[in-house]
Amino acid sequence: MRINAFVIDGGAVSWSSKKQDIMSLSTTESEYVATAHSVREALWMKNFVSQLFDSLTKPVDIFCDNQSAIALAQDYQYHARMKHIDIRYHFIRWVIERGDIRLIFCPTADMAADILTKALPSPKVKHFGLFLSLRMA
Repeated sequence: MRINAFVIDGGAVSWSSKKQDIMSLSTTESEYVATAHSVREALWMKNFVSQLFDSLTKPVDIFCDNQSAIALAQDYQYHARMKHIDIRYHFIRWVIERGDIRLIFCPTADMAADILTKALPSPKVKHFGLFLSLRMA
């Protein structure tokens, strides 16, 4: 499952939840592919906002709950276990090196985007809803 929620100035401006198109062989690969899709969306959003307002120079923070996927994105060495990952997902390394994106570890329990896909206890729904500036009816 691929989940994205983009927050600008304290309000959710874009969000999505989609079943992944490929079959992954590990959770690291699955998170890496999902992160690559989030990075692609974040770059588009950064470019869009830069065209409307002043150019954004700070890197966009992307939160990921898989430390292995973060390590893979920041490591430029060859890994035999990851050779089957399609090369189109490895652009994330270039984007991080360029300084457009910053990957930050966020524990699963604190992942606000989980409100879009999981059944959560009421206090967490309210907490994540407030974080995303969603109104509860």
